[in-house]
Amino acid sequence: MAELASIVLAAGQGKRMKSALPKPLHRLCGKPMLSHVLAALRPLGPQPQVVIIGVGAEQVRSTFDEPDVVWAVQEQQLGTGHAAASAREALADFTGDVLVTCADIPLVRSETWERVLGEHRKQGAAATIVTALFRDPTGYGRVIRDESGQVRRIVEEADCDEITRGLNEGNVSVYCFSAPALFEALTKLRPDNEQGEYYLTDVVEVLVEARQKVIPVLADPDEVMGINDRAQLAHAERLLRGRINRRAMLEYGVTLIDPEATYIDPEVTLGCDTVIYPGAVLAGATTVGENCTIGAHVLIEDCEIGNGTNVRHGSVVRESVVGEGVTIGPFAHIRDHSSIGNDTRVGGGEVVRSKLGERVNDLHFSYLGDTTVGDGANIGAGAITCNYDGRRKNPTVIGDGAFIGSDACLIAPVTIGRGAYVAAGSVVTKDVPPEALALGRARQENKEDWARRFKK
Repeated sequence: MAELASIVLAAGQGKRMKSALPKPLHRLCGKPMLSHVLAALRPLGPQPQVVIIGVGAEQVRSTFDEPDVVWAVQEQQLGTGHAAASAREALADFTGDVLVTCADIPLVRSETWERVLGEHRKQGAAATIVTALFRDPTGYGRVIRDESGQVRRIVEEADCDEITRGLNEGNVSVYCFSAPALFEALTKLRPDNEQGEYYLTDVVEVLVEARQKVIPVLADPDEVMGINDRAQLAHAERLLRGRINRRAMLEYGVTLIDPEATYIDPEVTLGCDTVIYPGAVLAGATTVGENCTIGAHVLIEDCEIGNGTNVRHGSVVRESVVGEGVTIGPFAHIRDHSSIGNDTRVGGGEVVRSKLGERVNDLHFSYLGDTTVGDGANIGAGAITCNYDGRRKNPTVIGDGAFIGSDACLIAPVTIGRGAYVAAGSVVTKDVPPEALALGRARQENKEDWARRFKK
């Protein structure tokens, strides 16, 4: 949309969070609150997206790789009006409309922003403010209307008298302004209030007195809630997860056995007819295909899971690619950019920085680190690759169709040839040719009557 910018206020300390972490970086469904705000604004195409930072400025800035964001620093925290004025330089030549909000209001949908902007432009308003009707408006500025219902001003809670404190229509710090009207009004703010701050909300009264049009847009209180402490953060997490899980069921065609006990991050995509059991956590940029089963208490993070794959209970899969028709677990651990080929079975072992081909059987308590396993190979119970020599990680290559016996130790770097066998309990320190049998264990010796003598 032409001639549109945005300002996100993210400079405050957030004392009630009781944290050394800057408030905008507290996570909601796996992402910083500020990420959610920027993501909701982005479909409207604001250029630029100005973010006002102050407390923990460098930490906030370094957390984001956002090419469209312009960072503006509020050196002193003198109120929301002062913070908005910090965007003046970034928008010096801008004459369009500007969407304004705070980093701690992360649940506003793109559709709501579009509705606010649409009403603002349809009515030719200088300012459009979003309000909500709260059962308990504690913490919100109160919206004051005249007898005709027109908005006259906003009174911050610290400045409310007994009458205004009883009003239940709250200002939620979600706005659309004509940029010239906003910056002109900001020059007229005065810190004549209980907190001695420059309030952005006072812009409304300035514009009304100048006979410029100010309109309200009513919104759902849950969607526009602000987050000031950990309890509100937990409540927002519950609301957002409910929204995500509902979308998974209604739009993706996914079965959630217990939606309230299922945790899916916003960037996760899911294929239809996938079933997810309670306690599962799907995090980061994860894609799960169709007809998959994700068992109870499974963690999948930043992964690609192919169609028809079954990740059984208690398993962890991180930063890896899993093919189609794969069975993982229970209690498997696959991590660090591993890949698992189609129709492979991985039991309760660990796979680290490794590539398993198709139709591999690796079912019982093995460890594969820095290993390449060929198609159709078999990894016996308790077999391990010894990839670390105290200084560096070394690779192991297991050829197509190879058979690794139980409790074998493959001392890397080593290659097991195509179709080769490694006998159970062997310690293999050198390459095994294709189709060979490797025996790397001591010859058995039985000492007659030894146990009887030992017991005596």
